[in-house]
Amino acid sequence: MKTLRAAILAMALAGATLAGAARAEGPPVGLKPAHVAGPGLNVLDLEGQKTWYMAKLGMTVANTYKREGKPFEYIMGLGDGPGAAIIALLAAPQRPAGPNGFGRIILAVPDAKGLADWLKTQGVETREVIAGVAYFIRDPEGNAIELYSAPKP
Repeated sequence: MKTLRAAILAMALAGATLAGAARAEGPPVGLKPAHVAGPGLNVLDLEGQKTWYMAKLGMTVANTYKREGKPFEYIMGLGDGPGAAIIALLAAPQRPAGPNGFGRIILAVPDAKGLADWLKTQGVETREVIAGVAYFIRDPEGNAIELYSAPKP
């Protein structure tokens, strides 16, 4: 019994030490990132991509950055207010054609299957990954987007 208690105490102390070490890493609390705001996509057709994200996913332009009076970046959002997730579309006409070099954008949606079915009617190819939960689509430049609804208990 003493051995079991000693082992439990040792594990508790080790856990507390590891937890303390994890909290000590990284920048000071006031400087630490709060959350991932969203990805930035280098795009060939800035206006076309902006139009697609608005028409197919209902996003709005939250901000526009210009150079010499011409837009070079759109911050796209879903109207969730300050601190909400965004997708930044940045004009990059020199980049190679095809998708950006990362996995996918994941969008939390109320009904992934419903949205995937609607997007099919809009000419967007969809692929079921997990029935009723996750569906993949691609934007016009090939970037992967996952439509995700948390599974029902």
